[in-house]
Amino acid sequence: MWPDQEKRVQKIDRLERSLLIQGLLNDIYSLIDSNKTAKDLWDALARHMLGSEYGEQDRKATALYEYETFKATEGELLLDT
Repeated sequence: MWPDQEKRVQKIDRLERSLLIQGLLNDIYSLIDSNKTAKDLWDALARHMLGSEYGEQDRKATALYEYETFKATEGELLLDT
């Protein structure tokens, strides 16, 4: 009975791994392909996630700056912009 249960668990693991990989973004998927060890992969993922957090902060800061410095000229319609 144990070998059958072990085969079943392995099959479920393969299916689960396949589903997880399908849901990954391409840039994260490429990190998996390009790193040889688990530690290298975790380090690369940490750098990637840190970078995306800073990128989001930069985009928010840029949008806020554009909003705060926006000036309409007299007679300008919103549709003209």
